[in-house]
Amino acid sequence: MSLYQDYEVQVSQSQLSKVLSELGGQVCLLGGWAVYLTVNENFRASEGRNFMGSRDIDLGFHMDPSWSDMELKDSVFARTIARIEEVGFSPLSFRFVKRFHTETRRELSEEEAKRVNQSFIFDMYVDPIVDVIHPRAKQVLGFVPVDEPLLSQVFAGKRFASREEFRAKLMLPRPAVLLATKLNSVSNRDKEHKRMKDIADIYGLVWYSDDELIDLRTELFAMIGREKVASVLSSFREEDYSVVARNLGIERAEVSRVISELKT
Repeated sequence: MSLYQDYEVQVSQSQLSKVLSELGGQVCLLGGWAVYLTVNENFRASEGRNFMGSRDIDLGFHMDPSWSDMELKDSVFARTIARIEEVGFSPLSFRFVKRFHTETRRELSEEEAKRVNQSFIFDMYVDPIVDVIHPRAKQVLGFVPVDEPLLSQVFAGKRFASREEFRAKLMLPRPAVLLATKLNSVSNRDKEHKRMKDIADIYGLVWYSDDELIDLRTELFAMIGREKVASVLSSFREEDYSVVARNLGIERAEVSRVISELKT
């Protein structure tokens, strides 16, 4: 089971630059691309190759529930949504999608996608995620975004590093914050490849971020609790570790050992 094709990662990276490069101010990068930026330098130094990239794009935003309608319309969130649609992503419930041809890598319009065999199409998603959902999000923005309360660690707690990547200024959450979001998401995955990617990212953050394991554990337990961490990690199967190890080019026993050290 190969999680992502090389061309999917390459197209995602180019789309990320396209979305972010015209935005003013800082945007919080989440998900697989945030993990990639956090661990890739150390992973490449150790393994001689890049860490696994991502296919979908996750972006984090602060949303104050006391904002007026005008403040909500003028927020970084709203401006980013406008940019996402401007570069060709279409709204689909709480996320945005763009379709590409697997062979030509060309963007497909909705009409073109209807005429192409589904086996030659891959969907790329942008997921805008907020720390708190504004009570008038549906009326003002047209949809209700997904929320991740752990984003308060970034915006209120200032637990992030500033980086210039993908031709943009980014807020990159601290490794422990990313780790907590991954442990939250992996339990709710309905797609197997996303679950495997989460496990790979957890391994990468534990072993290749700049933070010491003891510090990661301390911060992680403070955010989501020791019991939650142990419960999630106990749900990982040996076959999960095998798939992750094969995709990362790491021994299965090593992936299992490193992740297990989070419980201690």
